[in-house]
Amino acid sequence: GRCVSPEECPCHHGGRLYQPNDTIVRDCNTCVCRGQRWHCGREECAGTCIATGDPHYVTFDGRAFSFLGDCEYLLAREVTGLFAVTTENVPCGTSGVTCTKSVVVVMGNTIVHMLRGRDVTVNGVSVRPPKVYSGSGLTLERAGLFLLLLSRLGLAVLWDGGTRVYVRLGPQHRLCGNFDGDAENDFSSRQGVLEPTPELFGNSWRLSLLCPEVNTLAPQESPHRAPWARRRCSVLRQRLFAPCHDAVPCQRFYDWCVFDACGCDSGGDCECLCTAIAAYAEECGRRGIHIRWRSQELC
Repeated sequence: GRCVSPEECPCHHGGRLYQPNDTIVRDCNTCVCRGQRWHCGREECAGTCIATGDPHYVTFDGRAFSFLGDCEYLLAREVTGLFAVTTENVPCGTSGVTCTKSVVVVMGNTIVHMLRGRDVTVNGVSVRPPKVYSGSGLTLERAGLFLLLLSRLGLAVLWDGGTRVYVRLGPQHRLCGNFDGDAENDFSSRQGVLEPTPELFGNSWRLSLLCPEVNTLAPQESPHRAPWARRRCSVLRQRLFAPCHDAVPCQRFYDWCVFDACGCDSGGDCECLCTAIAAYAEECGRRGIHIRWRSQELC
């Protein structure tokens, strides 16, 4: 045998080995394997804010929190007011959990309303994607499970018609944080105060002060549903998703999954479970690790 120089050694990603000069895509950058390490481009990527489940949020800067508001909230807006994205959350279980019912995108004089179980409307008129509005630079199309709204302002909103919303854009803010690279200052209230809890922060971004404020009491775990929820959500910790565990730690998504599957006790429990698993799979996919997880037995 012969000695192998470090330059000839492979790199690891998603549980696989890659040879020198192999490439992978991470977000909007391409990475090249050299000397056992990935060397990635430094392009500043569009940010993604996530609202998923009963509702859990991840800000553009990556801060994660849960906020059980029953109201309409400002999710993201462009600083000068070019656009705004709002979501309406309503109760979806007896224990206090809430789920997304609708998503509204306002751009100048154009209002796009995406309501669960209904056609999308633009300024009150029902439309069937794909649809292009050249005047306002707005495009609506279907992308797999998602309804996709694209704007020439650099905004993309994806909604699965249920409880998952993704907002992708350059630096803006609100319940999605301020997208300045610092997750620590994401809990800035409407008044500019840095709030200590998700509840105080989320309450400040209500669109109507008539809505109830959210307190810090967590919903009670249902004793007869918890074992079922833990058993079903454990797939996130098992071999199927193992290739993604290094890239995206699964514990937070597992906790959210159990919380949602427990809380959805007014019907739709499978939808809540599947959405929680899909949210983790989506994060894996964004890092180039694509897992075929849906089956007859699972979602």
